[in-house]
Amino acid sequence: MRNDPTESGHDTFAMRDAARFWEPRRIVYNGILMAIVLLWLVLTWPHFRPAMTLSALVAMLVLAFFANVCYCAAYGAELAMQALVLNSSRKQWRWVLWVAGTLFAIVFENYWIADEIYPDAVNGGPKLFGGMNAVWNSALASNMNFPAPLAVLGFLAAAGGSFVAVVAALVFWFARKPRLARVAGLAVGGGAIIYFGLLLGFSAGSHATTLSRGHEKYFCEIDCHLAYSVVDVKSQADGRFVITLRTRFDETTTSPNRPKDATLTPSPREVRLIDSAGREYAAVATQGTPLLTPLKPADTYTTELEFNVPKDATGLRLLLNTSPGWPDHFVIGDENSWLHKKTYFAI
Repeated sequence: MRNDPTESGHDTFAMRDAARFWEPRRIVYNGILMAIVLLWLVLTWPHFRPAMTLSALVAMLVLAFFANVCYCAAYGAELAMQALVLNSSRKQWRWVLWVAGTLFAIVFENYWIADEIYPDAVNGGPKLFGGMNAVWNSALASNMNFPAPLAVLGFLAAAGGSFVAVVAALVFWFARKPRLARVAGLAVGGGAIIYFGLLLGFSAGSHATTLSRGHEKYFCEIDCHLAYSVVDVKSQADGRFVITLRTRFDETTTSPNRPKDATLTPSPREVRLIDSAGREYAAVATQGTPLLTPLKPADTYTTELEFNVPKDATGLRLLLNTSPGWPDHFVIGDENSWLHKKTYFAI
């Protein structure tokens, strides 16, 4: 079917008109968010002085990137408006969306600063800032090499943006506006390239690590962290191994707004032994406190895991990770994401 040149020219003009509205206001949007950061710094100075570090700067740049990714959702709304809203009222609806989105960003930014950053700024920044400092602290072993809150936010933004763009593409296709449908399709493709580039990039930057006896591996639970370590290993002549695993709720990694007596139920875990040939062995018996037992901050308990291993198995190491659900494979920096290296315990 041949496209109507008049319609194609109208679609091109409509998208240029949309960009002329949204892109200049992107500058204002970023300026407002930056002004809020500066106001926090100036009005509370020198409270934030200890937190002025390189990792804090990188964290701000990452947050600014995601703020602009979220801003691009305006084009999804724009595509829908061009199909559903008359030209005469489109500008008013654009202003409503821009003001509402900017107000939401302002509220979210102030909440994030007040809840996650301000309370711990005097100590050099928030402890493990939702996993943020873990990225830059090579001495800390974690199941994430990307800030967990940002990883979750990025996944939700990517999923929501893709859904809106796909719906817009279908709407325009059935409305016989193929040019706008292609624009929506290109938005999906471009967003996917960026997202999967980050996903695979952080996987490629990960390293396989083997922790020695007593060293801890941290698991991010968004607003707090659990630490696991192997504290004892008993081997039998018949190939049985009994491994004592300690679980600790690190109270120094909790969000300031998390109640100190609130319990945390660990996410489901997978535990298995792996030998030098890559063969895996699941636990055949468990004693002590189950791994899914809730903890309060500073609580700790131990679990004994029994494995039957062939006598010829060598180079044994223990892998403890979160039971992978399908979203984990698409979360940036998650140990269960595609091609991401693992952190093991030496046996």
